Amino acid sequence: MSVAQNTGFRKAVRQLLVAAAACTVVAGGAAFAVASDSEPVTPQTIAGVAEDNGWPVVPPKPTPTN
Repeated sequence: MSVAQNTGFRKAVRQLLVAAAACTVVAGGAAFAVASDSEPVTPQTIAGVAEDNGWPVVPPKPTPTN
Protein backbone atom coordinates (compact mmCIF):
# COMPACT_ATOMS: atom_id res chain seq x y z
CA MET A 1 0.00 0.00 0.00
CA SER A 2 1.21 3.41 -0.80
CA VAL A 3 1.09 6.35 1.57
CA ALA A 4 -1.74 7.98 -0.41
CA GLN A 5 -3.91 4.84 -0.18
CA ASN A 6 -3.19 4.53 3.53
CA THR A 7 -4.12 8.17 4.16
CA GLY A 8 -7.38 7.82 2.20
CA PHE A 9 -8.33 4.70 4.13
CA ARG A 10 -7.62 6.37 7.47
CA LYS A 11 -9.65 9.42 6.45
CA ALA A 12 -12.61 7.22 5.46
CA VAL A 13 -12.48 5.29 8.72
CA ARG A 14 -12.21 8.52 10.73
CA GLN A 15 -15.24 10.01 8.97
CA LEU A 16 -17.22 6.82 9.53
CA LEU A 17 -16.40 6.87 13.24
CA VAL A 18 -17.34 10.54 13.57
CA ALA A 19 -20.66 9.90 11.80
CA ALA A 20 -21.38 6.90 14.03
CA ALA A 21 -20.62 8.92 17.16
CA ALA A 22 -22.86 11.77 16.00
CA CYS A 23 -25.74 9.38 15.29
CA THR A 24 -25.30 7.78 18.71
CA VAL A 25 -25.43 11.16 20.43
CA VAL A 26 -28.56 12.21 18.54
CA ALA A 27 -30.30 8.90 19.20
CA GLY A 28 -29.37 9.06 22.88
CA GLY A 29 -30.71 12.59 23.17
CA ALA A 30 -33.97 11.60 21.51
CA ALA A 31 -34.35 8.59 23.80
CA PHE A 32 -33.69 10.78 26.85
CA ALA A 33 -36.23 13.37 25.70
CA VAL A 34 -38.91 10.74 25.20
CA ALA A 35 -38.15 8.92 28.44
CA SER A 36 -38.18 12.07 30.59
CA ASP A 37 -41.93 12.59 30.03
CA SER A 38 -43.28 10.02 32.44
CA GLU A 39 -46.87 11.25 32.76
CA PRO A 40 -49.39 9.93 30.25
CA VAL A 41 -50.34 12.16 27.37
CA THR A 42 -54.03 12.81 26.85
CA PRO A 43 -55.20 13.07 23.26
CA GLN A 44 -56.01 16.58 22.09
CA THR A 45 -59.43 17.27 20.66
CA ILE A 46 -60.93 20.22 18.85
CA ALA A 47 -63.81 21.98 20.61
CA GLY A 48 -67.18 21.21 19.08
CA VAL A 49 -65.93 18.14 17.24
CA ALA A 50 -65.25 15.63 19.97
CA GLU A 51 -67.79 14.03 22.23
CA ASP A 52 -68.60 15.60 25.57
CA ASN A 53 -65.17 16.36 26.98
CA GLY A 54 -66.15 19.41 29.00
CA TRP A 55 -65.41 21.90 26.23
CA PRO A 56 -68.09 24.20 24.83
CA VAL A 57 -69.76 22.91 21.71
CA VAL A 58 -70.05 25.38 18.86
CA PRO A 59 -73.71 25.61 17.76
CA PRO A 60 -74.42 25.33 14.03
CA LYS A 61 -75.13 28.55 12.13
CA PRO A 62 -78.84 29.21 11.71
CA THR A 63 -80.20 29.31 8.17
CA PRO A 64 -81.72 32.60 7.00
CA THR A 65 -85.54 32.69 6.93
CA ASN A 66 -85.85 35.05 3.94
